Amino acid sequence: MENKRRKTIQISILARIYGNVNADEVIGTRVTLKKMYSTSGEVLPFVSSRAIKYSIRQALKDKGYSIDPFNEDPNATEALRLCDSGKPDKFVDNDLFGYMVTMGRREQARRRQAPVAFSYLKALKDTSIITEFAARFPRQSATGSNPVPFEVEVADFIGRLNCLIYDYIGDFAEEKKQSSAVKDIPERLPPDERKKRLKDFLEILLTPAYVLPRRTNSLNIPEYYAALISMSYGALPVYQYLDYKLQEESLDTEKLTKLQNLCQAINEKPEVYLIDYKGSAKSICQLQCIHLNEAITKIVDFYFGNDKQ
Repeated sequence: MENKRRKTIQISILARIYGNVNADEVIGTRVTLKKMYSTSGEVLPFVSSRAIKYSIRQALKDKGYSIDPFNEDPNATEALRLCDSGKPDKFVDNDLFGYMVTMGRREQARRRQAPVAFSYLKALKDTSIITEFAARFPRQSATGSNPVPFEVEVADFIGRLNCLIYDYIGDFAEEKKQSSAVKDIPERLPPDERKKRLKDFLEILLTPAYVLPRRTNSLNIPEYYAALISMSYGALPVYQYLDYKLQEESLDTEKLTKLQNLCQAINEKPEVYLIDYKGSAKSICQLQCIHLNEAITKIVDFYFGNDKQ
């Protein structure tokens, strides 16, 4: 994989999350919420990138793709007992999200650097955490059997999810250079299969068409507000420009205008678009707003525009 003129897709999404969709540890009878703290003491709940990828894996499986079942060696040590299959041509998640095949102690693992990377879906602002009380009741009523009370931390927040997509989905040339143990893997998939994998992934991510996992109290599909899409050669600092004004219930158009000015100053100008799911840009944003299907078409065309393979 050449580093020069590497095509890069950057997507930043504003989404609203309710409840406790990616629970943390259980402390006593309380199911806690994943959260981090800013330097100023703000409480920022989040959904982990691992949970996002898990959700998208399930959605890809529903579309008919094969998902890595993982290899298990019951005779191996605990750290090496379970590992990825390492077959990106067969398993779409090995292709999109990378893999690591452990080879044993003192042996270098065989791995694929993921062409698709996610950040946390983290709250933009300080968020109040509340506690929901509940109870588990015995399945069979008996004299003296009492319900078991517990607590669930929940939150309602608008967060930002960032995604970075490099240009080697369905391309395994680098793995074949690094290891002689991948002779059964083709150098790259046929162009139609590569395009299909990217298109189906984008449909799931941008619709959204995935359900967040480990929901402790209710079904949760993210409620999207806006998505910022950048197509360029090499990564750019675009994520910081997508923000939301909670009091005004609109996108921060001043930051989006600054992003537009930044793009104009770059010699090889990137393509930057906005999907406004809620109409929260108030029609005063200088960025071009496009619909979901148009966005997916533009990304696929840019991604494979000069690909002769």
